[in-house]
Amino acid sequence: MPIQNMDELFDSGIGLFYPSGYNFIFENGDETEASKVKQNLAICPSHEICENWAKYQKNVSILLEDNLAEGLYAIGTLVGENSEPLLCKLEDGIVSNSGLSMIMFYGDPLMRRVNEIIDHVVEAGLYNYWISLNIEALKRFYRKTTIVHPLDGYYSFKLYHVQPAFYLLLMGWCLSALCFMVELLYNRVLNKIMCS
Repeated sequence: MPIQNMDELFDSGIGLFYPSGYNFIFENGDETEASKVKQNLAICPSHEICENWAKYQKNVSILLEDNLAEGLYAIGTLVGENSEPLLCKLEDGIVSNSGLSMIMFYGDPLMRRVNEIIDHVVEAGLYNYWISLNIEALKRFYRKTTIVHPLDGYYSFKLYHVQPAFYLLLMGWCLSALCFMVELLYNRVLNKIMCS
């Protein structure tokens, strides 16, 4: 049975590795959670080595940002030879929410309008759409196509995806037209032979 949340991860005895830049999360967070993380902290020589341990030996877990993980899936770093994911995501694995912020002067008359625009952009899904455009650009650049969609996001089904069906349909029409022509010619030749 796969590990589904942080408590199960800590109970399993698998160490958790995170870059030193994430120390502030555990220093400012809940003390019990921070002590659990420090007890289960994995010591790795480098981030790349720890990532390889997590992918192939499955003896370490890694704390990654969602956008970074999705980008690594897009370029094929976290995907095996048969497009299977090499790392799995915890269902209840949210460690910290990092909010994006925009700095404006206090009392700026445009603050209310800027807040409205930001709310509309987020509510309309434009932010997620822009992220998906970046992911698609990475896939095209690295020419890695994966079957796996790691973050279960919206998947746009386009005409490009049914292109092989149209090619098969065109081949069927051409084959049926050819059979029809052969049958017509065969009947005309057979009629001439019968009439002679």
